[in-house]
Amino acid sequence: MDKKARNSSAYALGLVLLLSSVVEGAPAMAADGADFVQQVVVQRVHRQDVSRPLHVTGNIAAATSSDLAFRVGGTVVDRLVQTGDTVKAGQVLARLGTAELEANITAANAGVASAKATLDLATSDLARQKSLLDKGFTTRSTYDQATKSVDVAKAQLNIAQSQLQVAQDNLSYAELKAGSDGVITAVNMEIGQVVQPGQAVVTLAVGTAKQAVFDVSDALMETGEIKRAEIFLVAEPSVKAKVQVAEISPTVNVPTGTVTIKADIIDPPPAMTLGAVVAGSGSTLPVSGFLLPYSALGRADDAPVVWVVDPATNQTLPRKVRLVQYIGQTMVVDGDLKEGDLVVVQGAIFLSPKLAVKYTEAAQ
Repeated sequence: MDKKARNSSAYALGLVLLLSSVVEGAPAMAADGADFVQQVVVQRVHRQDVSRPLHVTGNIAAATSSDLAFRVGGTVVDRLVQTGDTVKAGQVLARLGTAELEANITAANAGVASAKATLDLATSDLARQKSLLDKGFTTRSTYDQATKSVDVAKAQLNIAQSQLQVAQDNLSYAELKAGSDGVITAVNMEIGQVVQPGQAVVTLAVGTAKQAVFDVSDALMETGEIKRAEIFLVAEPSVKAKVQVAEISPTVNVPTGTVTIKADIIDPPPAMTLGAVVAGSGSTLPVSGFLLPYSALGRADDAPVVWVVDPATNQTLPRKVRLVQYIGQTMVVDGDLKEGDLVVVQGAIFLSPKLAVKYTEAAQ
C-alpha cells in the first residue's frame, strides 16, 4: 500500500471515531424525545342551544295555481291573453281551429240519420211479421228475428246519438276558458302551434294568496327544521314580510341537488308581485351540543373523537363524539364531552392518548 492510500484510510478511521464520540456524548433523553412537549391550544366547552342561520333566494308565486289545457287537440287560431292579464271565470283564453271538429259533427249527424232509417225499417218489418204470424203465414222464429233486429237498431241509434253528443262537446272544447277569476302567470302557446289534448298551455294563478318558492341545497335541509324565516325584495330590501313554511318537496332534483321549499307569505306587501325575486333569511330549530371548530375533530379507534386535556396531569385523552350539525366553519357535537372540558382546537392531529402537553386556553 502506498503512502497516499495509508493517509486516506487513517483519515476515514479518525472521522468514524469522531462521530462515535459525538453520538455517545449526546444526551439519552434527546433520543427518545423526552425533552419535547407538544404545544396546543384548548377551548373550554359549554353545552348550549345552537341554531343554524339560513340564507336563500327565490321568487314570488301564487299559492294556488292551475295549468289549463285544451281537452281536444288542434291548431291554435286565437290567443286572447298575455302573461299578467287578469281574467274572470268563463272568459275565453284561446281557440283552436274547428274545421275538423265540425266535420266530425257532420259525420255524426249522418250516423244518427242512418241509424234512424235502420230502426224505421226494422220496425216496419216487425209489424209485418206480426201480422203474418197472426194469420199463420210465418214462423215464430222469423218473428223473433225481426224483434231482435228492432232491438239492435235501437242500440245502434243510441250509439250514433252518443257519438253526435261527443262531437258537439268536442266542438265546445275548442275554446279554452278560465275556470275561475285569477291572473295569467304563463302562456305556453303561439298562434299556429299544434297542441295535444291535456298539454298545458296557460297557467292561471287563483286567489290573492302568495308564496315564496326556493330551491335549497339538500345538504342544507338535513340540518333540521326551520324555526323562523323572513323575506325581502332583492330590488328593494326595505320591503319585507314574514313567511311560514308550507311545503318541502320529498324528492331531490338530481341534476341540481336541490329541494323545493314553498313558504306562505303572511300579509304580502303590494310590491311583492308575482315573479319578483326575493331573498330569505331565517334559522333552524336549535339543537343542543358543544360548539367547536373543525380543527378539533380527530379519529381514534375508527370513530370520531376530540382530544381533551386533563388539567391535573396535562395529558391528553380522546373523547368520542357524535356530529350533530355543521354551522359555517364550526360544528355542533355531542357524546362523551362534559361541561367545562378543555378541548384541543389547535394541534389535535399530533396527539395520542396520555401525551403530556403544554396548553394555552383560547379566548372565548
